[in-house]
Amino acid sequence: MPGFAYEPAMFKQVMSGRAVSKDPVGTPDSPVVVVAADPYYAQNVADEVAHRLGIPTGNASTLTDFSAAGPSSIAASAGDLADVALRRRVRRSAHVAWVRSARHGNQREEAESLAVLSTAADAIIEFDPSDDGGVSESVDGVLRSLADKPGALSPLVDEQQMVFGDGRRTDIVVGHGVIDRLKDFVHSGCRKVAIVTQAGIDVTVDCGVEQRVFEVPPGESAKRLDVVGDLASRFAQWGMTRADMVVAVGGGVVTDLGGFAAASYHRGIPVVHVATTLLGQIDAAIGGKCGVNLPEGKNLVGAFWQPRAVLCEIEALDTLPTREFTAGMGELAKYHFLGGGHLDRLTLTPRVARSAAIKADVVTGDEREVGRRAILNYGHTLAHALETAGHYDLRHGEAVGIGLIYAAELAHRLGRINAERVAEHRKVVRGYGLSTEIPDGYDLDLLVDLFARDKKALTGITFVLDGPNGVETVPVDDNTALRETLDAVI
Repeated sequence: MPGFAYEPAMFKQVMSGRAVSKDPVGTPDSPVVVVAADPYYAQNVADEVAHRLGIPTGNASTLTDFSAAGPSSIAASAGDLADVALRRRVRRSAHVAWVRSARHGNQREEAESLAVLSTAADAIIEFDPSDDGGVSESVDGVLRSLADKPGALSPLVDEQQMVFGDGRRTDIVVGHGVIDRLKDFVHSGCRKVAIVTQAGIDVTVDCGVEQRVFEVPPGESAKRLDVVGDLASRFAQWGMTRADMVVAVGGGVVTDLGGFAAASYHRGIPVVHVATTLLGQIDAAIGGKCGVNLPEGKNLVGAFWQPRAVLCEIEALDTLPTREFTAGMGELAKYHFLGGGHLDRLTLTPRVARSAAIKADVVTGDEREVGRRAILNYGHTLAHALETAGHYDLRHGEAVGIGLIYAAELAHRLGRINAERVAEHRKVVRGYGLSTEIPDGYDLDLLVDLFARDKKALTGITFVLDGPNGVETVPVDDNTALRETLDAVI
């Protein structure tokens, strides 16, 4: 039977201290780092944590040398953790608690801070800035997060498996250091592995057999038929056979190109995706879709070719440019409305794992997108039109964030959802540091024309819209409504 096998690792949920009546943990054996957007608030929480645990209070200068810190409570800011090497050292040697305001609509970190804090945090503690007991509740939350840790500074690794009706399987492994598992997925008899990647991706892989790197150009504009043809020619010149395999190392562009090249070469050879971007880990690398763009539209030529495995290396997100990290949040925002709930209350590894689980569950039930899988395109109809019309100036996730708002406004106009649900969409998207408006310079009539070229369109324009039965596909034949709704997102 096809299905989705998933034994979730312990998700580190957002902590709340309201029900805590006493300190739930003894003296820690490593530093506790309290990080907040407001340095004064972080210091107040860190001071109280130190008082409750009977440990000294440190300062941000001790982050560079934990050997001298010992058990202590340290207040820090996103800026203190901006250096990648330092952030990794802190993450491995301390418990990092991100204390965050619950009022995302009024107070949200700049995109750079959001990326730093997301990749650093072991726990997220929300507080209400209007509550006089906020510091005390935040301290309770920090202490609970210490008590709920799965082990002494042990990294969280989540493993899932997609199982299809004909016996094919895709393993999905999420966490720090999972790239070391790559050799496990190189099949016996494989002699050569083609590493498809891009310049600037600072990730080294070891497949355990002869391997060679094949670089593709950067950016969405690289998703062209001639690039796939060039890859196949280079595979042939190297002497690859149908017994060999491809490993795609990078983001969505790389997994699309590597996957399509693998699906086409010798009519199909195995592929493993090592996803190094947030967007790739929660969406592009999972599900077997791979393909290229045409001048007429996005992803119009491609295949369904399931990878043997998807390795989501969380460590790689540390070095991801801020804009790329934030763009990935657009796909994360989508999962809030596909059963993900409050994903923003999870730390990064379980957040990625939860999003991957949602997609895996949908795909195993509808691999070829003849039905329910289309809901994964929530927010994508306008997004693809924006990408095509703007020649991919917008990152995919940035376009999806705007597309989610447009889809919500359209659903409201059609009487499917109320204004409060639209406001929820706006809050989620803004909370991830994304724009909710179409940038200047777009021809709005052209965007409506491009809707009909979307790959979901069969007999007319089809949108994925929220409604009383949840998110579902809806035919929309009212071009006036489509055009006028664009005014709500400019």
